[in-house]
Amino acid sequence: MNNFFQTIWSTLGSIALLHWIATVLLGGFFFYFRRYIKVQWRFRKNLKREVYFLKTSGKHDLQAERKKLIDLNVFNIAGEVKDISMSTKILQPINKNAVYIVGYDTDYTRYKELFESAKPSVPIIIFADQREIQKSEHWTIFNEYIYCDVANTTHRLAIILLNTLKIV
Repeated sequence: MNNFFQTIWSTLGSIALLHWIATVLLGGFFFYFRRYIKVQWRFRKNLKREVYFLKTSGKHDLQAERKKLIDLNVFNIAGEVKDISMSTKILQPINKNAVYIVGYDTDYTRYKELFESAKPSVPIIIFADQREIQKSEHWTIFNEYIYCDVANTTHRLAIILLNTLKIV
C-alpha cells in the first residue's frame, strides 16, 4: 500500500512540474507576444508621421531623394520641399509629430534655431555628402540632439528613416 501512495505522489509531482513548466513557458510567450504587438502597433502609428523635406540652400534641393521615398510607398511624405534658408518660422504650423529631413549647407547659420524648434520629439535627419560636414560646431549641435542622424545617400536615408520610426 505504501508503494501505491509513493507512485501516486510521484505521478502528481510530475504532473505539477509539467504544469509549472507549461505555465512559465506560456506566460513568457504571452508576455513576449504582447510586447511584440505593442512595438509593431507603435511602429504602424509612426509610419503615419508626416515627413518634411527642408532645404537650407540651393546645394541640396532634395527633390531626387523626395521622389525616391515617395516611390517606396512606405512613408507619409508631406507636400513639397520647404525652404528654411531665410527663416525657420515656416516650421511653426507644421505638426510636431513629424520628421524633418534637412539638406546640409556649411554656410547655414540657423541649425541651433532649427533644433530648438524641433525639440523635444521631432526626429531630424541631415542629408549631406560624404565628408561634407567639416564644422565642429555643426557636429556639436547634431550630437546634442538625441533624435538626429546623418545620411549621405538616398538608400541610407530610407534606412535611417525606417529605423527612426521604429524607435521613436
